Amino acid sequence: MGLTSAMNTAVFGIAYNQRQLDVTATNIANADTAGYSKKTISAEVYFDGLGNVAGMNATEVRRIVDEQIQADYFNSLADTNYAKQIADFTDRLDDIFGTLGDKSGLTTLAGELSSVLSILVNDPGNYAAQSDVVAVADAFARELNASYEQIADLRQEADNALASQTDAVNGLLSSIEDIDEAILQASQSGVSTADMEDERDRLIEQLSAYLDINVSKGANETLFIQTADGQQLYADNQAATLSFSPTHSLQPGQTGNSVMVTTQGGTTYDLIAGSRSGAMVATAELRDDILTEAQTQLDTIAAEISLAFSNVTVESTDVTVGLDDGFDLDVSALQPGNTITVEYTDTGGIAQTVTLVAVEDAALLPLDDSATSNPNDTVYGIDISSGTPATYITNIIAALGGTGLQVSNNGSDELRVLGDNTGPTTVESLTADVTVTAHTDQGLGLAIFVDSRDAPELFTDSLEDGGQRVGYANAIAVNPDLLADSALLVNYQTTPTANTANDPARAQYLSEALTSAETYFDPGSGIGSSSTPFQGSVIGFVNQTVAFQGNQAEDAATYADSKETLTMNLAIRYEESYAVDLDTELAFMVQLENAYAANARVMQTIKELFDELLNIV
Repeated sequence: MGLTSAMNTAVFGIAYNQRQLDVTATNIANADTAGYSKKTISAEVYFDGLGNVAGMNATEVRRIVDEQIQADYFNSLADTNYAKQIADFTDRLDDIFGTLGDKSGLTTLAGELSSVLSILVNDPGNYAAQSDVVAVADAFARELNASYEQIADLRQEADNALASQTDAVNGLLSSIEDIDEAILQASQSGVSTADMEDERDRLIEQLSAYLDINVSKGANETLFIQTADGQQLYADNQAATLSFSPTHSLQPGQTGNSVMVTTQGGTTYDLIAGSRSGAMVATAELRDDILTEAQTQLDTIAAEISLAFSNVTVESTDVTVGLDDGFDLDVSALQPGNTITVEYTDTGGIAQTVTLVAVEDAALLPLDDSATSNPNDTVYGIDISSGTPATYITNIIAALGGTGLQVSNNGSDELRVLGDNTGPTTVESLTADVTVTAHTDQGLGLAIFVDSRDAPELFTDSLEDGGQRVGYANAIAVNPDLLADSALLVNYQTTPTANTANDPARAQYLSEALTSAETYFDPGSGIGSSSTPFQGSVIGFVNQTVAFQGNQAEDAATYADSKETLTMNLAIRYEESYAVDLDTELAFMVQLENAYAANARVMQTIKELFDELLNIV
């Protein structure tokens, strides 16, 4: 190596050492700066045709970041924030429903109602016992009202949160667009972009909390950001625009608006539908699914406890015509939502159940089998808008035309259903479940609760206008007539003679309706499924619902804790991948200082040699 080549090497070495010393000093100064990644100098040496050092480029500052760990951490952030949002709201939801031992909770009040009804059975004429039943029923209705309102407030809070999250994501995308433009310009100018990339990573980190995104890099280190299913959020240095229209008063059963995205190319898509995780997805799921399901549970409780008390079974009478046996049934008391049940054995010897559901709006027809909670029945809707039993029967004849049964009007405007001896088919039972419209002389049932949305009216579980049970928990109230006269809990008959004041029959009926009578409950409430809905008593369903909410909150909290632990571990690994280690940097600085001194000595030695050569000449 010649003296000139040695001189060049030493000069380049000193320049490199000086640049690296500057970067190392910056690393040490920013060791405690959040989000600062360790930087290093990338040196590129050029040689001449003889193999001598001709130049060196040591201007490119590079970051030390493990991009795989970074991607895992960002993805985990979306899952963690999704889980935390769900856990927060379900915990508050659990507080609303209370626990099995909560003195003011639904389970306790349902148990108290059962208890005071039992006391009334033993002492029907006791005014205090009657008043206690009315008071507890009123407290139960008010607890349903309050719980429903609180959940409605949570839904509104979620809707408002979605609006704030939309604004936040728009702001982050705009900031990414700005920093990406700066990175592009710096890259084209040959200026280091390392610090700007650190800033951009912080923005991506924040964005990942809201949505599960896929991030890749294009030319000049600029970004391409997509949703989980590949929809564009950011491309070609241009951010898409998110829009959201808040719903200022979410009605029962109403789904809120989604977050829409418009790309720079004009394409529009549903952001929530295109994402799987993150705080925004959790917020929308809470508003439209989890909280709505909780309201459905309250509506189901309100509906079933009302029907349990107010509905009575209309029995049929046996009839034989020729060789065919069957039943006659009075259908005059049918109201919208009331049902007729036919149990029969078909021509193949298979037991069948048909449920006829009364409607006043013919536009609802035909009904499908989901119109009832019973998974084993076939459902037909019958139009009773005429108010004429003869017309009801005509519609029933049409509905049951394919069953092989003989269905007719018995001549007294009663429904007659016979088997067919030549079929053969046989009728096992024929009954109607109807809501009492009067306080006496219609059986033992009593409308303890009414629907107070307009004027107080009977709850019959009608399907019109979206279904009477939707939002009913917010409107259930004790019948004003019962508030005025608690003796209605005992007095159920006036003709041909009035029952006695100490007759326990009605109180017994009401008590058993709450605790013993079993029915299928709406699987749309989340308790059970369409194929195996919850079957049991009203009080059993109340207890099951409260337990469901407790389990849901516990599961959500456990899931959130596990996700947070994973994210914390990834955060530690991620930080270790880019963080500045002071001991390492200080040791490296000593090495650089020694190298600087060595290069300086080489230059000094070469200078002395050149001086000697000049003196000789």
